[in-house]
Amino acid sequence: MLRTRKRLSLRTGIELAPFVDILFLLVTYFLMNATLANNPAIKIELPKSDTSQAAETQPLVVLINQDNQIYVNERNVPLKDLGKRVVGLLKDKEKDQVIIRGDKRSSYQVVISVMDELNKAGVTRFNLATDK
Repeated sequence: MLRTRKRLSLRTGIELAPFVDILFLLVTYFLMNATLANNPAIKIELPKSDTSQAAETQPLVVLINQDNQIYVNERNVPLKDLGKRVVGLLKDKEKDQVIIRGDKRSSYQVVISVMDELNKAGVTRFNLATDK
C-alpha cells in the first residue's frame, strides 16, 4: 500500500520547466512592448517641474519641437489649421483633455499661440506637460 502512494505522488507532480519558459516569453513580450511604446518618433525635451502629475486617461497630445514645429499625432500641422485638426480628433471637446508638450527650447510665443488656437476651437481642457 505504501509503494503505490509513493509512485502516485511522484507521477502527479507538475512539470515546471515548460511553465517557466512560457512565463519568461510573456514577460519578455510585455517588457519589449512597454519600452517601445514610450519612445515617440519626435524627440522633445520637456521642462522640469516639482509638481507635475501623471495623466489619468489617454489625452490628445500636441507636440512643439525645438524648431517650433507643431505636431498632432506625429503629423506636422500648421498653426492656422491646429484648431480644426484637434476638434476633428476629439470626441467631446468639453470633456476630452489635450496635453501640450513643448520642448524647453521652443518659443514661448508658439506655446501661447497653440493655447490661443485651442481656445478659439472651443477646447476647454488642456495642460502643459513637464518632467518631474
